[in-house]
Amino acid sequence: MKERLRFVQRLPGIELRVLSPIPLFPPLRMFKRWYPWSQVPRHEVVDGIEVFRPRYLAIPKIGACVQPRLIELAARREIRRWRGTFRCDVIDSHFIFPNGVAAVRLGKRLGVPVVSTGRGADIVCCPDYPIIGAQVRFALRCATQLIAVSREIADRMVALGADESRVTVIPNGVDCERFGIVERRESRRRLGLDSKRPIILAVGYRLELKGFHILIDAIPAIRRWFPDVLVAIVGGQARWAEDFRPALDERIRVNDVMNHVFLAGTRPQEELPFWYSAANVLGILSSREGSPNVLMEALACGLPAVATRVGGIPDVLDGNPQLGILLEERSAPAAASGLISGLSCPWDPVAIRHYAENRNWMRTAEKVGAVIDLAISGQTPSEFGVGRGAAAE
Repeated sequence: MKERLRFVQRLPGIELRVLSPIPLFPPLRMFKRWYPWSQVPRHEVVDGIEVFRPRYLAIPKIGACVQPRLIELAARREIRRWRGTFRCDVIDSHFIFPNGVAAVRLGKRLGVPVVSTGRGADIVCCPDYPIIGAQVRFALRCATQLIAVSREIADRMVALGADESRVTVIPNGVDCERFGIVERRESRRRLGLDSKRPIILAVGYRLELKGFHILIDAIPAIRRWFPDVLVAIVGGQARWAEDFRPALDERIRVNDVMNHVFLAGTRPQEELPFWYSAANVLGILSSREGSPNVLMEALACGLPAVATRVGGIPDVLDGNPQLGILLEERSAPAAASGLISGLSCPWDPVAIRHYAENRNWMRTAEKVGAVIDLAISGQTPSEFGVGRGAAAE
């Protein structure tokens, strides 16, 4: 999301401010899960983007149901402070719930169009809850234009009541300046990894839905073909969820693969290109995805992927066998089979990189800019230039 905004801001005629209301919590360290929220600054500049974070009251038990209304009220208070310094021509909202619901209400009050982007759980999971689901359907009906990061999400939007003519599929892009091919031996030297072992890389928060436990369960079968294989898992605990590390440690013990798994934890963003370049194949065994940045970052580094058929992954790998392998089921045997094939295949990193270059963030931003212009114009044709100001929520 941040990368898309960063490149949209570079488009001609765009002035952008990010309005990101967050829950109000007292700065008490005893509440380990919530304390970090109290430390987030109310105003800062992130990668050249001005970000405002007004607070809203988080209500226990019923909080999720009224969250959009509370976000809207906090946003209205902040926008009133902008008078004379910023004119909002369009609201660019990310996630249909809760932000998209709040954005539609705010847009009606301000008299400006709203572009809302569906990214994953907001479309796949939220509609299953009665009160929340009704709000999601309201936002989908009332947004001026809708963006889906995958065809799966676009189809789900339409099934939930969105007008198909207002839905545009724009997958996430990739920053090809940050992510590129680095010689494998050099990458492994920098990371302190063995220069000869076959390496399977997995990247993401330690969550059950990421499927790292399935990858670990697949190692014994993979070792029949590649005895010294190493699975490197890069990523730490998600702030909003219980750490899945104990479950991973248990799977490592049960499978007796202590010498074949490296839990690298959270790593600096600038180090990721070396991890992608050091590996032989990327494993994505998620049960749910939107448009995974990890996949595009790997491809930009010339790394093929073995992945489950979820979210926007088939949009990339279907019909492009030079980029990787799609699994037909999410299981350890299927993962082992796919990863053995992935480790055995003579991939062409340059060809893989070329695909990513055609999906860079600037091209993605230009498509988003066209949808923003479309929302402002109130017309239906799909090819427009870009201009005027945008506020992102």
